[in-house]
Amino acid sequence: MSDVRAPRTVALRRRRPDAISLGDEATLDEGPELLQLLMRPFGGASFPLGRGIHPMTTVPLGLAIDAAIEAAGGYALEVTTLRYCRFSMEAPTSNRRPLRATARIAAIGRRHVEAEVEVWEGQRLILRGQVGLVRVRAGRAVPLADRIAPPAIGPAAPAGGPAGASSPSRSPGVLTASEKSHLPLSSC
Repeated sequence: MSDVRAPRTVALRRRRPDAISLGDEATLDEGPELLQLLMRPFGGASFPLGRGIHPMTTVPLGLAIDAAIEAAGGYALEVTTLRYCRFSMEAPTSNRRPLRATARIAAIGRRHVEAEVEVWEGQRLILRGQVGLVRVRAGRAVPLADRIAPPAIGPAAPAGGPAGASSPSRSPGVLTASEKSHLPLSSC
């Protein structure tokens, strides 16, 4: 039997538990056991078990994707399908120490969220990148309006706002044009 354990959530900072917000963040740890298992031959093989999947890259990347999923509300909010990723390997792993991945929601589009991710081994940065996630129904990415928290807008204003000001009415979770303008991938 193997000593491999699932990644463990060590920190979770979310504005709302039932919706995704810019700045939501998750940090996960994973021990070195999975990487060690994949780097060894299995049975009588003369090559490592994970040779075809490049474990020194895919294990840190997989942990980064898991952290992004947790930052986006985990499996409860269903925004769990990888649509795209961009990453750079900053250093090789040692295969001896735990990895720690942090993901922060940096952009929210109509059908996707994007998380900035980093994976560290101790004090050494292993991977840095962006992960785009979607919710899928019938094989297609679907809109996320029901999964997105309304933008945080400083301290609450008194009812009716300042004297003479009017407050536009809008549905919760729908971003205004000016709020969307700073989101890099709003067309997704």
